[in-house]
Amino acid sequence: MRSLLGRKLANSVSSVGSMILFLLFAVCALIIVAAGVSTYSRISDNFRNTFSSSAAVSYVTNKIRGGESVALGSGGIIVYDGESACVIMNSDGGIAEKNIRASSDVTYDGGDVIFPMAKLSVSEDEPGLYSISVLSGEKTYTALCRSKG
Repeated sequence: MRSLLGRKLANSVSSVGSMILFLLFAVCALIIVAAGVSTYSRISDNFRNTFSSSAAVSYVTNKIRGGESVALGSGGIIVYDGESACVIMNSDGGIAEKNIRASSDVTYDGGDVIFPMAKLSVSEDEPGLYSISVLSGEKTYTALCRSKG
């Protein structure tokens, strides 16, 4: 009888020990997954902000280089190319673009948002040399570009 009681106690202790080890494993696995998710989130946000700002600057510089002439306005930049003009401006949702006829009046509203959650700043440092800066999140990307005209 005594050996039967000792065996039941040993089985109970063994089961509880196994459950505690499994619980410890599960907690450690959750901590590692949570750390990985946090790291991935930071990397993803940083990449998104950096990519948005650098892609926006590249897009605007390519538009300036490809156009015949450029004009800075109070709400953005206008790139003329023959009979058409491309207006690139800041909008509520980010950087927007619209194409208009070169002879029509320019307004800095409407257009399609091409870079969401970004802010464009363009200045002419000297005749024909433009400084383009884009702020996306906490990242700012700046480049200089020379126009044809």
